[in-house]
Amino acid sequence: MQPKRREWEEAEMSSKGILIAYQDDLWARSLSTFFHSTGYRVETAKVVSEMIRKIRGGKILVILLDDEVEGIKASDLVPLFKKIHPLIQVIVISSEESIGKVKLLRGAGIFYQAMKPVDLEEIKSAVECAFEKVERENLKEGFFSFLIPREVPA
Repeated sequence: MQPKRREWEEAEMSSKGILIAYQDDLWARSLSTFFHSTGYRVETAKVVSEMIRKIRGGKILVILLDDEVEGIKASDLVPLFKKIHPLIQVIVISSEESIGKVKLLRGAGIFYQAMKPVDLEEIKSAVECAFEKVERENLKEGFFSFLIPREVPA
């Protein structure tokens, strides 16, 4: 018996893990409540070691990252997160407006940069797009893996 479409969509959405790595407790709770109410599985972390542990668990696909955590800039954390889990998408919520810092974040491999104060609809849209990108990249790796050039054994 096939599950109803809505049940299937809800099951798929609940498997989508978001990590909220935000220093402000009030905003972290607000973001967590907002995304949980829209059907995502949400985890939070305030320290880098906890973020790394949760990313290594493999269930986190999107991170909402404050522009600085424990004195470490997001531009330094993103490459570390990408090395742990290459498909992970990072959305940085930043107060930084200088072109140099924005280029540094882009070069680090972020998916999207949102500006403070946080617009929940903008962040929700960015998260949805990030999950779509993960699905496309995962499909490319799984279904069309024979199209990815690899070294041929002699």
